[in-house]
Amino acid sequence: MTKAIHFAAMLLLVPAAAVQAASFPEKPVTILVPYSAGGITDQIGRILADKLGKKWNQPVVVENKPGAGAAIGTAAVANGKADGYQLLIGSVGTVTNQFMLKSLPYKTQDLEPLLQISEAPNVLYVRSSLPVKSVTELVDYAKKNPGKLTFANSGIGSSPHLAAALFQDKAKISITNVPYRGTSAAIADFLGGQVDAYFDTMQSMPYVKQGKLTVLGVAAQNRVPGHPDVPTIAESGIADVLASSWFGVFIPAKTPEAIKTEISKAITEAMQDQQTARKIEDLGTVIQVRDRQQFKQFFDKETQRWGELIKRLNIAGS
Repeated sequence: MTKAIHFAAMLLLVPAAAVQAASFPEKPVTILVPYSAGGITDQIGRILADKLGKKWNQPVVVENKPGAGAAIGTAAVANGKADGYQLLIGSVGTVTNQFMLKSLPYKTQDLEPLLQISEAPNVLYVRSSLPVKSVTELVDYAKKNPGKLTFANSGIGSSPHLAAALFQDKAKISITNVPYRGTSAAIADFLGGQVDAYFDTMQSMPYVKQGKLTVLGVAAQNRVPGHPDVPTIAESGIADVLASSWFGVFIPAKTPEAIKTEISKAITEAMQDQQTARKIEDLGTVIQVRDRQQFKQFFDKETQRWGELIKRLNIAGS
Protein backbone atom coordinates (compact mmCIF):
# COMPACT_ATOMS: atom_id res chain seq x y z
CA MET A 1 0.00 0.00 0.00
CA THR A 2 1.43 3.36 -1.01
CA LYS A 3 1.63 6.25 1.46
CA ALA A 4 -1.06 8.14 -0.46
CA ILE A 5 -3.46 5.21 -0.37
CA HIS A 6 -2.69 4.61 3.31
CA PHE A 7 -3.39 8.28 4.13
CA ALA A 8 -6.67 8.18 2.20
CA ALA A 9 -7.68 5.03 4.06
CA MET A 10 -6.93 6.68 7.39
CA LEU A 11 -9.10 9.68 6.49
CA LEU A 12 -12.05 7.36 5.99
CA LEU A 13 -11.71 6.36 9.64
CA VAL A 14 -11.91 9.98 10.89
CA PRO A 15 -15.43 11.22 11.68
CA ALA A 16 -16.64 13.85 9.22
CA ALA A 17 -17.34 16.30 12.07
CA ALA A 18 -13.74 16.03 13.26
CA VAL A 19 -12.41 16.79 9.80
CA GLN A 20 -14.85 19.71 9.59
CA ALA A 21 -13.68 21.10 12.93
CA ALA A 22 -10.01 20.75 12.03
CA SER A 23 -10.49 23.09 9.08
CA PHE A 24 -12.98 25.42 10.80
CA PRO A 25 -13.59 28.13 9.79
CA GLU A 26 -13.34 27.96 6.00
CA LYS A 27 -15.41 31.10 5.42
CA PRO A 28 -16.44 34.28 7.29
CA VAL A 29 -18.12 33.89 10.68
CA THR A 30 -20.93 36.14 11.89
CA ILE A 31 -21.37 37.18 15.51
CA LEU A 32 -24.95 38.30 15.86
CA VAL A 33 -25.80 40.90 18.51
CA PRO A 34 -29.55 41.05 19.29
CA TYR A 35 -29.26 44.66 20.45
CA SER A 36 -28.58 47.99 18.78
CA ALA A 37 -25.04 49.18 18.07
CA GLY A 38 -23.11 51.03 20.77
CA GLY A 39 -24.19 49.07 23.84
CA ILE A 40 -21.94 46.83 25.93
CA THR A 41 -23.13 43.63 24.22
CA ASP A 42 -22.31 45.13 20.84
CA GLN A 43 -18.88 46.35 21.96
CA ILE A 44 -17.99 42.97 23.47
CA GLY A 45 -19.04 41.32 20.23
CA ARG A 46 -16.76 43.59 18.22
CA ILE A 47 -13.78 43.09 20.54
CA LEU A 48 -14.25 39.32 20.33
CA ALA A 49 -14.76 39.41 16.55
CA ASP A 50 -11.49 41.29 16.07
CA LYS A 51 -9.55 38.77 18.14
CA LEU A 52 -11.14 35.69 16.57
CA GLY A 53 -10.69 37.08 13.07
CA LYS A 54 -6.95 37.35 13.63
CA LYS A 55 -6.74 33.89 15.17
CA TRP A 56 -8.78 32.16 12.46
CA ASN A 57 -7.44 34.27 9.58
CA GLN A 58 -11.02 34.69 8.42
CA PRO A 59 -13.35 37.70 8.60
CA VAL A 60 -15.52 37.66 11.73
CA VAL A 61 -18.38 40.11 11.21
CA VAL A 62 -20.71 41.60 13.82
CA GLU A 63 -24.34 41.97 12.76
CA ASN A 64 -26.83 43.91 14.88
CA LYS A 65 -30.39 42.62 14.80
CA PRO A 66 -32.32 44.30 17.66
CA GLY A 67 -35.99 44.04 18.47
CA ALA A 68 -38.56 42.25 20.65
CA GLY A 69 -36.33 42.20 23.72
CA ALA A 70 -33.50 40.46 21.82
CA ALA A 71 -35.84 37.75 20.51
CA ILE A 72 -35.47 38.68 16.82
CA GLY A 73 -31.70 38.35 16.77
CA THR A 74 -31.77 35.31 19.03
CA ALA A 75 -34.23 33.59 16.69
CA ALA A 76 -31.97 34.25 13.71
CA VAL A 77 -29.26 32.13 15.34
CA ALA A 78 -31.49 29.51 16.97
CA ASN A 79 -33.32 28.89 13.68
CA GLY A 80 -30.21 29.18 11.51
CA LYS A 81 -27.78 26.59 10.23
CA ALA A 82 -26.10 24.57 12.96
CA ASP A 83 -22.63 24.75 11.42
CA GLY A 84 -20.80 27.19 13.73
CA TYR A 85 -20.73 30.06 11.26
CA GLN A 86 -23.31 32.13 13.11
CA LEU A 87 -22.87 32.80 16.83
CA LEU A 88 -24.92 34.86 19.26
CA ILE A 89 -23.71 37.22 21.96
CA GLY A 90 -26.49 36.92 24.51
CA SER A 91 -27.28 38.54 27.83
CA VAL A 92 -30.15 38.53 30.33
CA GLY A 93 -32.67 39.03 27.52
CA THR A 94 -31.78 35.55 26.30
CA VAL A 95 -33.23 34.28 29.59
CA THR A 96 -36.26 36.55 29.84
CA ASN A 97 -37.60 36.22 26.27
CA GLN A 98 -39.51 33.05 27.09
CA PHE A 99 -41.33 34.74 29.97
CA MET A 100 -41.87 38.16 28.42
CA LEU A 101 -43.21 37.37 24.98
CA LYS A 102 -46.62 35.98 24.11
CA SER A 103 -45.10 34.11 21.18
CA LEU A 104 -41.43 33.13 21.08
CA PRO A 105 -40.07 32.94 17.50
CA TYR A 106 -37.76 30.04 18.31
CA LYS A 107 -37.56 26.99 20.57
CA THR A 108 -35.37 27.50 23.64
CA GLN A 109 -33.92 24.00 23.27
CA ASP A 110 -32.56 24.94 19.83
CA LEU A 111 -30.05 27.34 21.41
CA GLU A 112 -27.19 26.28 23.68
CA PRO A 113 -25.06 28.36 26.09
CA LEU A 114 -21.49 27.79 24.92
CA LEU A 115 -19.22 30.03 26.97
CA GLN A 116 -19.68 32.97 29.33
CA ILE A 117 -17.32 35.90 28.78
CA SER A 118 -17.95 38.45 31.51
CA GLU A 119 -20.47 39.95 33.86
CA ALA A 120 -21.07 43.27 35.53
CA PRO A 121 -23.11 44.03 38.63
CA ASN A 122 -25.80 46.61 38.07
CA VAL A 123 -25.19 49.97 39.71
CA LEU A 124 -27.95 52.38 40.72
CA TYR A 125 -27.45 55.93 39.41
CA VAL A 126 -29.67 59.02 39.58
CA ARG A 127 -29.43 62.34 37.77
CA SER A 128 -27.24 64.72 39.75
CA SER A 129 -29.99 67.33 40.07
CA LEU A 130 -32.22 64.91 41.98
CA PRO A 131 -32.08 65.81 45.71
CA VAL A 132 -30.95 62.37 46.91
CA LYS A 133 -27.47 61.11 47.80
CA SER A 134 -28.16 57.58 49.02
CA VAL A 135 -30.43 54.59 48.41
CA THR A 136 -32.31 55.40 51.62
CA GLU A 137 -32.95 58.97 50.47
CA LEU A 138 -34.18 57.74 47.06
CA VAL A 139 -36.63 55.35 48.70
CA ASP A 140 -37.90 58.10 51.03
CA TYR A 141 -38.23 60.53 48.10
CA ALA A 142 -40.18 57.96 46.05
CA LYS A 143 -42.59 57.35 48.93
CA LYS A 144 -43.16 61.07 49.52
CA ASN A 145 -43.55 61.77 45.77
CA PRO A 146 -45.62 58.88 44.34
CA GLY A 147 -45.72 58.76 40.55
CA LYS A 148 -43.14 61.51 40.17
CA LEU A 149 -39.93 59.50 39.55
CA THR A 150 -38.97 57.66 36.36
CA PHE A 151 -36.66 54.68 35.80
CA ALA A 152 -34.96 54.28 32.40
CA ASN A 153 -34.06 50.86 31.00
CA SER A 154 -32.54 49.54 27.79
CA GLY A 155 -35.60 47.46 26.92
CA ILE A 156 -38.39 45.45 28.50
CA GLY A 157 -36.85 42.37 30.10
CA SER A 158 -33.32 43.76 29.94
CA SER A 159 -30.97 43.58 32.91
CA PRO A 160 -31.51 47.27 33.88
CA HIS A 161 -35.28 46.75 33.68
CA LEU A 162 -35.24 43.65 35.89
CA ALA A 163 -32.82 45.25 38.35
CA ALA A 164 -35.19 48.21 38.70
CA ALA A 165 -38.20 45.92 39.12
CA LEU A 166 -36.40 43.86 41.77
CA PHE A 167 -35.25 47.01 43.59
CA GLN A 168 -38.75 48.51 43.67
CA ASP A 169 -40.23 45.21 44.82
CA LYS A 170 -37.80 44.91 47.73
CA ALA A 171 -38.02 48.60 48.65
CA LYS A 172 -41.83 48.62 48.43
CA ILE A 173 -41.91 51.65 46.14
CA SER A 174 -43.30 52.41 42.68
CA ILE A 175 -41.37 54.29 40.01
CA THR A 176 -42.57 54.77 36.43
CA ASN A 177 -40.71 52.53 33.97
CA VAL A 178 -39.43 54.13 30.74
CA PRO A 179 -38.13 51.58 28.19
CA TYR A 180 -35.68 52.49 25.42
CA ARG A 181 -34.39 50.65 22.37
CA GLY A 182 -30.92 49.93 23.67
CA THR A 183 -28.41 51.19 26.21
CA SER A 184 -27.14 54.16 24.17
CA ALA A 185 -30.60 55.74 23.85
CA ALA A 186 -31.36 55.19 27.54
CA ILE A 187 -28.11 56.77 28.72
CA ALA A 188 -28.48 59.70 26.33
CA ASP A 189 -31.86 60.68 27.81
CA PHE A 190 -30.64 59.92 31.33
CA LEU A 191 -27.71 62.30 30.95
CA GLY A 192 -30.06 64.83 29.40
CA GLY A 193 -32.22 64.78 32.53
CA GLN A 194 -35.32 63.31 30.84
CA VAL A 195 -35.38 60.41 33.33
CA ASP A 196 -34.43 60.24 36.99
CA ALA A 197 -32.75 56.90 37.62
CA TYR A 198 -31.04 54.06 35.78
CA PHE A 199 -29.31 50.78 36.58
CA ASP A 200 -26.12 50.54 34.52
CA THR A 201 -22.71 48.93 34.91
CA MET A 202 -19.59 50.71 36.17
CA GLN A 203 -19.22 52.13 32.65
CA SER A 204 -21.21 55.18 33.79
CA MET A 205 -18.85 56.04 36.66
CA PRO A 206 -17.01 58.66 34.54
CA TYR A 207 -20.27 60.64 34.41
CA VAL A 208 -20.28 60.63 38.22
CA LYS A 209 -16.81 62.15 38.24
CA GLN A 210 -18.03 64.77 35.77
CA GLY A 211 -20.89 65.68 38.10
CA LYS A 212 -23.59 64.57 35.66
CA LEU A 213 -24.81 61.58 37.71
CA THR A 214 -24.88 60.47 41.33
CA VAL A 215 -24.06 56.86 42.19
CA LEU A 216 -26.09 55.35 45.04
CA GLY A 217 -25.24 51.67 45.31
CA VAL A 218 -24.34 48.40 43.62
CA ALA A 219 -26.69 45.42 43.28
CA ALA A 220 -24.13 42.86 44.44
CA GLN A 221 -23.17 40.93 47.55
CA ASN A 222 -19.88 42.79 47.86
CA ARG A 223 -18.52 46.20 46.89
CA VAL A 224 -16.90 46.30 43.45
CA PRO A 225 -13.07 46.19 43.37
CA GLY A 226 -11.74 49.54 42.26
CA HIS A 227 -14.79 51.38 43.62
CA PRO A 228 -14.69 50.72 47.38
CA ASP A 229 -16.63 53.92 48.16
CA VAL A 230 -19.78 52.63 46.41
CA PRO A 231 -21.87 50.71 48.98
CA THR A 232 -23.98 47.69 48.18
CA ILE A 233 -27.73 48.26 48.13
CA ALA A 234 -27.97 45.77 51.00
CA GLU A 235 -25.76 48.03 53.11
CA SER A 236 -28.43 50.70 52.68
CA GLY A 237 -31.05 48.43 54.18
CA ILE A 238 -32.61 46.89 51.05
CA ALA A 239 -31.67 43.20 51.11
CA ASP A 240 -31.58 40.66 48.25
CA VAL A 241 -31.24 43.16 45.40
CA LEU A 242 -28.74 41.16 43.35
CA ALA A 243 -28.67 41.82 39.62
CA SER A 244 -25.94 41.77 37.03
CA SER A 245 -25.54 42.09 33.31
CA TRP A 246 -23.71 39.10 31.93
CA PHE A 247 -22.48 38.31 28.45
CA GLY A 248 -21.91 34.97 26.78
CA VAL A 249 -21.75 33.14 23.48
CA PHE A 250 -24.63 30.94 22.33
CA ILE A 251 -24.74 28.51 19.42
CA PRO A 252 -27.39 26.36 17.69
CA ALA A 253 -27.75 23.25 19.83
CA LYS A 254 -27.39 20.83 16.91
CA THR A 255 -23.97 22.17 15.91
CA PRO A 256 -21.46 19.25 15.74
CA GLU A 257 -19.67 18.70 19.06
CA ALA A 258 -16.23 19.00 17.49
CA ILE A 259 -17.06 22.48 16.15
CA LYS A 260 -18.52 23.57 19.50
CA THR A 261 -15.27 22.47 21.13
CA GLU A 262 -13.16 24.32 18.57
CA ILE A 263 -15.11 27.58 18.96
CA SER A 264 -15.13 27.32 22.75
CA LYS A 265 -11.38 26.76 22.78
CA ALA A 266 -10.75 29.73 20.49
CA ILE A 267 -12.89 32.07 22.61
CA THR A 268 -11.27 30.87 25.84
CA GLU A 269 -7.83 31.60 24.37
CA ALA A 270 -9.05 35.03 23.25
CA MET A 271 -10.18 35.84 26.77
CA GLN A 272 -6.76 34.85 28.12
CA ASP A 273 -5.20 37.61 26.04
CA GLN A 274 -4.53 40.49 28.43
CA GLN A 275 -5.19 43.23 25.88
CA THR A 276 -8.54 41.70 24.89
CA ALA A 277 -9.54 41.19 28.52
CA ARG A 278 -8.58 44.77 29.38
CA LYS A 279 -10.75 46.17 26.57
CA ILE A 280 -13.75 44.24 27.88
CA GLU A 281 -13.06 45.25 31.48
CA ASP A 282 -12.88 48.89 30.37
CA LEU A 283 -16.57 48.57 29.50
CA GLY A 284 -17.35 48.21 33.19
CA THR A 285 -17.47 44.42 33.27
CA VAL A 286 -15.42 41.76 35.04
CA ILE A 287 -13.97 38.85 33.10
CA GLN A 288 -15.93 35.76 34.12
CA VAL A 289 -15.23 32.82 31.83
CA ARG A 290 -17.53 29.85 32.43
CA ASP A 291 -17.21 26.74 30.26
CA ARG A 292 -20.20 24.97 28.70
CA GLN A 293 -21.19 23.06 31.81
CA GLN A 294 -20.68 25.98 34.18
CA PHE A 295 -22.45 28.44 31.87
CA LYS A 296 -25.39 26.06 31.44
CA GLN A 297 -25.77 25.77 35.23
CA PHE A 298 -25.55 29.55 35.64
CA PHE A 299 -28.02 30.08 32.78
CA ASP A 300 -30.53 27.67 34.34
CA LYS A 301 -30.32 29.48 37.70
CA GLU A 302 -30.86 32.86 36.02
CA THR A 303 -33.84 31.41 34.15
CA GLN A 304 -35.41 30.20 37.37
CA ARG A 305 -34.97 33.34 39.47
CA TRP A 306 -35.90 35.91 36.84
CA GLY A 307 -38.76 33.74 35.61
CA GLU A 308 -40.21 33.68 39.12
CA LEU A 309 -39.93 37.49 39.46
CA ILE A 310 -41.48 38.17 36.05
CA LYS A 311 -44.43 35.89 36.75
CA ARG A 312 -44.97 37.18 40.29
CA LEU A 313 -44.87 40.86 39.24
CA ASN A 314 -46.75 40.14 36.01
CA ILE A 315 -44.13 41.92 33.91
CA ALA A 316 -45.24 41.76 30.28
CA GLY A 317 -43.41 42.24 27.01
CA SER A 318 -44.93 42.33 23.57
